[in-house]
Amino acid sequence: MITLFLASVPTSAVLLSPPSWDKLEEALPSASRPRPVHFDSVLDRSTPTFSNSVPTLFRERHGWCPYSERVWLALELKGVAYHTVTIDNTGGRPSYFAGSTPQMRWADGRTQGESNDLVKALDEAFPDTPPLWPPDGIPSSEVSYMVSEWKRTMPLARPSSRAAFLFDYDGDPLPRTTFEKALGRADELLGTHSAGPFFCGATVSAADVAWAPFLERYGPAVKCAGIWTSREMNYWGLGLP
Repeated sequence: MITLFLASVPTSAVLLSPPSWDKLEEALPSASRPRPVHFDSVLDRSTPTFSNSVPTLFRERHGWCPYSERVWLALELKGVAYHTVTIDNTGGRPSYFAGSTPQMRWADGRTQGESNDLVKALDEAFPDTPPLWPPDGIPSSEVSYMVSEWKRTMPLARPSSRAAFLFDYDGDPLPRTTFEKALGRADELLGTHSAGPFFCGATVSAADVAWAPFLERYGPAVKCAGIWTSREMNYWGLGLP
């Protein structure tokens, strides 16, 4: 049956030629903008010259920290020009940085932390860019509600930016029922608005920025910890390609 079916399909429909990674990268909205100036504090121990015209994001160097990714996502979604300094949170921090990631050094020299506060501050600082808290046509209270539900939904766990909401205070993986409860609630919230696939409907908002980095990391994390099988991960939409 499969052979007969393929024989009846035009060759052009079967022999697809997927675009290269370079072509896919060119199609990204961010490809039309210059890359942010990037300063790696591990490879270069000198103090960078900070911009007095664009903000500088201090984010975790290895891509582990979901809180850093929140602010990074917001900057990219809004199309804001920025510089970035990557920090090694495992040790050897530069002398000019103190505290936790993420932090923003604004163009006027002020520094500010806390990821959700920074996402909201970006809307205030750059009113001519696409708003996230809230997007046009969505009440601010709805975005705030979805952001606050993240904190109420994610399980009680050992604090960690590298393995957020995965292990208890004894270092053991949280029980699978805990993950199922959290993801079930996330799925319920995503189904609140039928107008689109995002937490607040058809438009991406600060709520998606708040949730996405953590849900993104659950996929490989629960697989590596042996909490779920591949079939179970696919059920929750966490399967790896």
